[in-house]
Amino acid sequence: LVSLNDAVKVNMQGALSFGKEVMDTISHFMQKSPIVSGRRSMPFSRETDVLYLIIKSTYLCRDLEFCDGKLEQFLNDYIMVQTKSIEAIFEGILSQKDLGNEETQIVKRLIFEEELKKCLREIRKLLRFINVKASAGNDPYVWTELIKKISIMFQTAAIEFASKRLEGSPKDINEVKKKLKQKFVIATAIVEGKFESKLCAEYDICIKSYECTKALDTLLGSFKEMKEENVKIFIRYVSEALIESKFYSHVSEVTANELQIILNDMAYSDNVPTKEVLLTIHRTVEDRLNSLINKKHMINGRDVELVHAILSDMDHIYGKHSVDPFHTFMSSFFEWSRTGARLGTPVRTLLKEITDELSELEADLSLKLVNEVRAFLEITVDPEK
Repeated sequence: LVSLNDAVKVNMQGALSFGKEVMDTISHFMQKSPIVSGRRSMPFSRETDVLYLIIKSTYLCRDLEFCDGKLEQFLNDYIMVQTKSIEAIFEGILSQKDLGNEETQIVKRLIFEEELKKCLREIRKLLRFINVKASAGNDPYVWTELIKKISIMFQTAAIEFASKRLEGSPKDINEVKKKLKQKFVIATAIVEGKFESKLCAEYDICIKSYECTKALDTLLGSFKEMKEENVKIFIRYVSEALIESKFYSHVSEVTANELQIILNDMAYSDNVPTKEVLLTIHRTVEDRLNSLINKKHMINGRDVELVHAILSDMDHIYGKHSVDPFHTFMSSFFEWSRTGARLGTPVRTLLKEITDELSELEADLSLKLVNEVRAFLEITVDPEK
């Protein structure tokens, strides 16, 4: 076992940044030609990479029509990059210790090996289950769900693996655990986004429905022509409805308090350019729409990546709806923007409908969404340490 105790002591002030080593790893294994970036510039060979050989030797798609042929290669590559990104995070932490001897270096490189093997067994079970239920091997909804389930599987394994190896005071452990969790959530989300695009661009298995992203794009885009005061009034409706919902029960007290303060400032303070803030968010939503249309995922900042991941999850949740699920709310919204009609009830109704939809979600996908929302709020609204 590799203890993270000494390795994380240097980070007890909450200074676990999203390291360049993770970005280099993801970029390296996603590109056809190796990038030039220090130790990551070494050519990658599937034939000699230990972790990849472990994945390949599992024969995940053996006797499964759902993912045979080229799709098995895609799946192996996806699992490999998820594994490599997590390995890179652990390497980044452990490299801060004096790990000079060769034996420790070998252990460090393969720190996540046993967890990978456990994940592979679970993935094989999942694939066999999907193979029985799937009507076609190229169903975009099924493949998107598979990608997401594997993502949360690795995310959870990494978080649990790290948590068991932290020592110190409860306060220090909780702070480091939170920072580590953010890193794992962001890393797995980036890989997931890249491979969703790869699945579409190279295998023509593309997301057909993204109603949540389209509705949010329309909503935020409408603020361009709206007066600042009306935008603030809209935020008041949202802020009040959130308090009545179960939303704040899913985040820490610190995060909940900070978010309420921010929403209050956006709703009432003359010093906060609320319209500008929402239009900035709109550009992020537009970016996701463009990535879906252009079949290309560009790695962005941590907050943007998490917004993309959250929207992707929400689009998937609403992917089974045959009609526009947000039509009623959007109609009420545009009536309010034209006539000033009250919007409180439509906003509360929308949040209740979303809550009801999420309550039907499988536990793993629900955890995935909660982790992403929590990480996003922690890195954007929590006070700086």
